[in-house]
Amino acid sequence: MAVRGDEVASSIEAHVREAIERMVGEIRSSVDDVRVTVDSQLKAALQSVQADVNSITFLPHITKSIAELEQNLIADMPAPVAAAAPAAAASGGANASILKRAVQAVERGKTQVDILNALLEQCLEFGSRAALLILKGETFSGWKGVGFSAHGGNDEIVKRFNAAPGLIPELDRVLRDETVVVWDGNNLSTRLGVAGATSAILVPMVIKDKVAAAVFVDATVEDAAKLDAASIQLLVFTTGLLVDTLAIRKKVPSPSLSGDDAAAPSQSATPAQAAAPAAAPPVPAVEPPPAPPELAEANATVSMTSQQMREVMQSQRPTFNMPSADEFSGASSVPQSAKATTPSIPATPPPATPTLGGGEREDRPSTQYVPPSGVGRGGALGGSAQNEEAKRHDEARRFARLLVSEIKLYNEPKVDAGRKNRDLYERLKEDIDRSRQMYDERIPEDVRKTSNYFYDELVRILADGDAQALGL
Repeated sequence: MAVRGDEVASSIEAHVREAIERMVGEIRSSVDDVRVTVDSQLKAALQSVQADVNSITFLPHITKSIAELEQNLIADMPAPVAAAAPAAAASGGANASILKRAVQAVERGKTQVDILNALLEQCLEFGSRAALLILKGETFSGWKGVGFSAHGGNDEIVKRFNAAPGLIPELDRVLRDETVVVWDGNNLSTRLGVAGATSAILVPMVIKDKVAAAVFVDATVEDAAKLDAASIQLLVFTTGLLVDTLAIRKKVPSPSLSGDDAAAPSQSATPAQAAAPAAAPPVPAVEPPPAPPELAEANATVSMTSQQMREVMQSQRPTFNMPSADEFSGASSVPQSAKATTPSIPATPPPATPTLGGGEREDRPSTQYVPPSGVGRGGALGGSAQNEEAKRHDEARRFARLLVSEIKLYNEPKVDAGRKNRDLYERLKEDIDRSRQMYDERIPEDVRKTSNYFYDELVRILADGDAQALGL
């Protein structure tokens, strides 16, 4: 009987242990599920708050704070010093007016290329030479320079500049510490093909919460007093916000920057002075460089799961091979020969357009929208309807190209590996999902029903024309 009792006790102990282990496993699984849910909700909330923060315009608050600080300083000054303050305030007002005009010029840009070109041109108001250095991985590469040809160098040399980690300590500090660096600038100016810098500044440009580029501005001996570090920092900061919100901005130019800088003539002014018209500030010409980068678009949250994204992409995938095309340059694009793919919209193929390379290329169909053949001059809908419809599709195509070009720019190593392993979507799922969500929110549903430009650009730009490389 004692042996039988031991067996029963052992059996009960084994059952209890098994039940406890099963219960512990269930509890752990529940805790993991709760942790995943909480993490996803926190991430969504953080992205929402971050989008709200990015949409805030800080310039009015900065201007107000500066004005209040100046008033407090003048109030605390002794009488003789305070009497001299208006002259200094007038000088500060002139600097503020220059900065406002600079921000206005940058803010007028309709594309990222326009904005970046205007930034460099306006930096010459606060220094002798300016260059934009794009960060690719851990290497800074020259994008464009201005003012070098006028001060003993050549603007084109900037485009050939590359600085790996360790070459320029100040660039390493910008990347490592994400901070503004002020120094004499000679080591960097020399590598950009000029000399004679007395002071310089490197300002990191933050796009989508990470350093994407650095703006370098220096001053020669003749312009030693011209370098205005504070104005350059504010100008670069504003440019980063404009690039970050380019896809969602509706009012360009902004009403808050549309005021006239010309002050009304004072009562003490002579009639001749009052009658003299204020000279309008010159607006520098902006010419896009041959191969500008696409920096970034506004942040957006995405609620699609990986499986949902796969289903959407699979359902809208064309049933034919996509045409290959030259990489998007940002300044211009070459239209492809197209044939309509939607049965409800009859279309006629447009005449073939020569490619950038000048050689002949086999015409292959795409899902590019083509207006119905009956719509046009004397057609059923009239020319205005055709133009409006074509305009909406052109906007959708350009926006899709912009989104996908951004993905490629920031993930070149992943893109190269994804093309080789044919798993681009798995490697870039987060970026593709977010951009797809932005595309769906921006582009009307009726346009998306008759076309799928986002998928077209994924195949053309990311997969280099090979749809299978997406791995969908």
